Amino acid sequence: MKKLILSIAVASLLWVSCDDQPKGTKEVEDVEIIEVTEPTTLNINKFDEQVDALSGQLIAIEGTCVHTCEHGGTKMFIIGEDPDYRVKIMATDESGNFNLEMEGSDYAVVGVLEEYRVDNAELDKLEADILSDEVAEEDMKHKTHDGEQEEGDEHADHKGDGNDHDADKQAQLEQINSLRQELADSGKDHFSYWSINAKSFKEIKKEDIQ
Repeated sequence: MKKLILSIAVASLLWVSCDDQPKGTKEVEDVEIIEVTEPTTLNINKFDEQVDALSGQLIAIEGTCVHTCEHGGTKMFIIGEDPDYRVKIMATDESGNFNLEMEGSDYAVVGVLEEYRVDNAELDKLEADILSDEVAEEDMKHKTHDGEQEEGDEHADHKGDGNDHDADKQAQLEQINSLRQELADSGKDHFSYWSINAKSFKEIKKEDIQ
């Protein structure tokens, strides 16, 4: 939704001669056009119905914060009426980070809706990166279909020996094979995982609700 704010200076005319002929005029100033982008409301309870049409756009969404990342506060998850359907919100320099005290409170978030598509080509790339040790463990914590990452996405740095590394690699490869099978069974050509890069967030207090 865009509004055009027009700033127009009205010409001032000087009529001073006896025969009503203009002695002089001032030129109309250039019209200044400023684009102001307003967010489109995305209803968290109708997320699947609205999300495809809003990819890459600035949106506003409201929900209850049920989890924040305790290591850095870089992400939080909000829910609507369905407690099993969580939407991932990513902190940015513009929004600032989240904190544990936010859990249990309602928030209004404005941010850019981002889609991460996973198809067979992407899975092949991830598999090749794992086999060549070029993918970080954090990058393999895939989200579930409701936009939530798997449990254990926030944890201390892993410390272990080579056997632990091999076990982690094997677990990641098994995860990719599981996603391949899930994709084939779904009849779709890709999965879409959604997140919102926050520009701002504000707690919704009870006195604000009419």
